[in-house]
Amino acid sequence: MAFLIYKKYANAETVRYEKVRPLKLGGRDGLIAQHVNKLPAAGTRSWKLGAATLLKLAGFAGAVDELAVLFDVAGKDAPNVCLYELTRIHGSCLDTSTQLALDFAVVVDQEIDGDAAAYVNSFEIPVPEKPRLLGETLALTGGPGGGDWKWAATSLQIGATVVQAQPGHGHGTGEPCPSCTCGRREAMKK
Repeated sequence: MAFLIYKKYANAETVRYEKVRPLKLGGRDGLIAQHVNKLPAAGTRSWKLGAATLLKLAGFAGAVDELAVLFDVAGKDAPNVCLYELTRIHGSCLDTSTQLALDFAVVVDQEIDGDAAAYVNSFEIPVPEKPRLLGETLALTGGPGGGDWKWAATSLQIGATVVQAQPGHGHGTGEPCPSCTCGRREAMKK
């Protein structure tokens, strides 16, 4: 699992991504620890960071809208590519733990013919008609009271990825889905 900074070039038809460098979120010197340690002591321990703010914390100045933070789910040796673009981090801190909920848009999720590791360095995709959105929960073993800031299991029992409902779709409305194969239509009939 890795967070990576990419230069992002977009036009009306395609989006091109070129890897710049890794982005360190975990660890004592990671961006999450830096952000949490700057929160006011008496203030709230819940916060949100957009991708642009995160990039500014990482030292990028200027046109951060031309950059993207991608989460590499597949890893180095996988034959497939699974990259999610981070849009926002929601954080909640306790003494020595930080729970994170991350909002993503799926950029690439497919098996690659050839060298997947080379593909993730620079690739171009068509502009998605409707981006697939999802959320992921992660945790760090550090908080305002200290800790080592390593990645850990979340406090949620299921620890599942949650796919967000798409606008204009029946999910979340309580109504059966009019034209999809998610199974909700059949479940609503029972």
